[in-house]
Amino acid sequence: MRRRKVIALLFVMTAFRAAAQFSLLPQDARGGSMGGVNSLLFDPERKVEVGFRNEFATAGMSTMRIGAMLPLGEGWARLSYSKFGDVDYAEHRAAAGYGLRVADGFSVGVEGGMYALAVGDGRYPTQRWLGGAVAAKAVFSPRLWLTAVAGTRPWDAGRGWRMLAAMAYRPVNRFLTVVEVESEDRWRLRLGMEYSYRQHFFFRAGMSTAPLVLTAGVGVFYGRYALDVGMGRHPVLGISPQLTLVVCF
Repeated sequence: MRRRKVIALLFVMTAFRAAAQFSLLPQDARGGSMGGVNSLLFDPERKVEVGFRNEFATAGMSTMRIGAMLPLGEGWARLSYSKFGDVDYAEHRAAAGYGLRVADGFSVGVEGGMYALAVGDGRYPTQRWLGGAVAAKAVFSPRLWLTAVAGTRPWDAGRGWRMLAAMAYRPVNRFLTVVEVESEDRWRLRLGMEYSYRQHFFFRAGMSTAPLVLTAGVGVFYGRYALDVGMGRHPVLGISPQLTLVVCF
């Protein structure tokens, strides 16, 4: 009976997460408040960030994450660790990636990491999976860029694939729009918008499908520091507030 409960819990978490995590790096509050978009993680910024997400406030689950984007050689490295769950259930993710600009306006990246799943009572052994992803980004102008990502599905021990295509367009300097199409266990569409005011304040909103999740959030950027706050509302599992503190250097 206990094993059946664990299997049911895994199914719910992998099929109905409020914002499915494509990348080995869980999304930050900026992407989370823009419909759960993941392609913004590919942007090479020098930063260290700490984030917290209360997954489905009614369920008592949470995600804690620390990540860094650092210059390395001619490109940039990305490191991250996160933990999702509670005292009875925990998903651990440790990942590292590297990106490189190979031509004017064109960059590529690769990422790999390990997922570990542990059940709190200790009666079941910790399960581990290796995952990986490759990405490419083409910048056609300061207003338009495309991103494509392909990666493994960790719960399938590398047998399944996730694919994502995204377009980001900035019709005016203060307004950014992002459209993502993802294929995993089903097709998902994500739409995100961001409006900046005086380069210090950001207002965001978005949505994702399968199921329909509505998101919103705000951000404050001053000097080297940024604070992003977002939330998403799942039609069954409720609200997931999210917070990320970023230090740029």
